[in-house]
Amino acid sequence: MNKNVLNIIKLISLPIILYLFFSISASGFGMHSLPIVVSQSMIPTIMGLGLYLMMNADLMDLSMGARTVFAAIIGGIMAQKFGVAGLVAGCFIGGMAVALFMALLYRFIKIPAMVISLGIVLIFEVAGAKLVGSSGYLRITEAEYFIGSYPCNIIIVFAAAVFAYILYYKTRVGSYITAVGNDEKMCKNVGINADRIKFAAIALTGIFGSLSALLYICYSGSITAGTEMTSMSMVFRPIMCVILGRYMRKQVECMPLLIFIGGISITIIFNGFVALGFSEALQDIALGMFLIIILGSRVITQSFSTWKEAKGRA
Repeated sequence: MNKNVLNIIKLISLPIILYLFFSISASGFGMHSLPIVVSQSMIPTIMGLGLYLMMNADLMDLSMGARTVFAAIIGGIMAQKFGVAGLVAGCFIGGMAVALFMALLYRFIKIPAMVISLGIVLIFEVAGAKLVGSSGYLRITEAEYFIGSYPCNIIIVFAAAVFAYILYYKTRVGSYITAVGNDEKMCKNVGINADRIKFAAIALTGIFGSLSALLYICYSGSITAGTEMTSMSMVFRPIMCVILGRYMRKQVECMPLLIFIGGISITIIFNGFVALGFSEALQDIALGMFLIIILGSRVITQSFSTWKEAKGRA
């Protein structure tokens, strides 16, 4: 069997093992939970596809949640006037506008991306709340949210993953983003405009932010505006997806697939803990331990190999 195929099978086995474990351990977790788990994993997966562009360019973004909520609000407002077309167009207009605004700030103000992203969170959380009004709540019709709900969300994420794969591996800008993230100084020495490449990386996240906004508002058919940086909590799962994906890439070089595996694995863990009756604090502790074990296993394995080599030479 081809080595890459075998490695993919090994990676896919991670969420399957987790799913079987929680199905056996928790009475409220089973086959009936599968559509919910898959649907919930779509949003962090598609957000992770965008965040990977930033992280691959050695940038940190904490604004993806705020951008998603703001774009979803724009989509919801336009859906009230133009139906499904307004929903889709509004999500893309909102998502791309904020991404371009953030990219322009980074390009011309020259301050760290993380600082800019925090400013984006503060600005667009308030802007979204103002647009929604005093109720802080916006709802769309069933005919409108069907386009981004299960199982249509799987098709949208699959298309986004194919686009991400082409962007990451088959385009010049994708190669330049990786190069700039690995060694910006060297890129500048060979004539690559690192600032322009980072601008492109930030701007391109708008595509994935727009799609995540569409899935987000369609998941429950409504959107609630939040302030006081509440949207930042949405960013942590996608970041974990990317971290897990980067860890697993030693097995196979296909980040969209790895981000999806990370996304569905983390979603299974969260839902499994809920089924077991874990509190939110215990869920965070257990997930943190899971990440430490998974990511730390590589260091332990390397240390053990080094020790064996040293013992063999002695």
